[in-house]
Amino acid sequence: MRDIAAAMCVVVRLRLPNCQGCARCTTIHPNQKLPIVGKSDAKPEFSVPSIHAIIVTYNADPVLLERLLAALAPQVAGGVVVNNGAHLPLSRTALQERGFDLLTLMENRGIAAALNAGFDWACRHGAEFVVTFDQDSEPAPDMIVDLVQAWQTLARQGVAVGAIGPEQVDSRTARRAAFMAPIRWRRSKLSPVAGQVVEVDHLITSGCLTTIHAWRQAGPFLDDLFIDYVDIEWCLRLRHNGLRVFGLGGAILYHAMGDDVKDWRGQQIPHHSPLRHYYLMRNGAYLQRLSHIPFAWKVSDAIHMVKKFIYFSLRSHPRRPHIAAMLRGLVDGLRSRMGPARDAHD
Repeated sequence: MRDIAAAMCVVVRLRLPNCQGCARCTTIHPNQKLPIVGKSDAKPEFSVPSIHAIIVTYNADPVLLERLLAALAPQVAGGVVVNNGAHLPLSRTALQERGFDLLTLMENRGIAAALNAGFDWACRHGAEFVVTFDQDSEPAPDMIVDLVQAWQTLARQGVAVGAIGPEQVDSRTARRAAFMAPIRWRRSKLSPVAGQVVEVDHLITSGCLTTIHAWRQAGPFLDDLFIDYVDIEWCLRLRHNGLRVFGLGGAILYHAMGDDVKDWRGQQIPHHSPLRHYYLMRNGAYLQRLSHIPFAWKVSDAIHMVKKFIYFSLRSHPRRPHIAAMLRGLVDGLRSRMGPARDAHD
């Protein structure tokens, strides 16, 4: 936290692209890129909040988990590892040395249930801000302070912020993933320069900074989703409740996309097991039933799901189990058969 306190001495302001030189812009328009500019030796305008981290693990790689803990420890007041299983490769003592607690769920209850358990822990420990992580991510040394500063700057402008997240950089290829602009029928990608804040449709779980207040206002993550669409649905629920979601250029999260990633027409597409493709289709179909999801978003995602179904049907091998899993997922999602898949295995 000393690193955060020192960094908070930098005064940061947002200025709109068409600003005419006014001292401070007071209106932030949707979809505009909002660069953070300027440094000053003036009195600090930022407070140092209580920031806690939640790390969700499942069959964690001890080396990657240790690297994540080492990167997080200087940036947060504390945190918790929520393990979806009975065994974690690092001991509780090793976690405590890094300032982290351990919650063991004893079985794989899914990422949503694990996140909710982590937020309950954060509430009990007096957290104001919470930043969530997968086990295969690593934040840059200044990632969290950059996110907090951007959040506080937006808040000073009167913006109701629900979440803000960093740019994802593939830890093996150094390729940056673009943000998705708020979906209004069409999908468009955003690639902000360093310091630019852009309003986005949703964020991935890893590196997402939010507050206990926002979590309470939007409600907990949907346990029934188990995995896939958990972060998307929650971000859409934030927006439904009047909160906005942002991405910050230059705040970097190194993130592994998976072992089986294929390039197709300039895109990196992770390939998964039939079980994951089941969840992908089931949860996408289920979101079509939810009243708080905008109609234009549903149409756009339905078209995107059709494209994914065709792609994975043709490019997954062997094809038959993937097609069968996706078809069953569509049926279960439309019938609201949720929770862990009936044939799920740890």
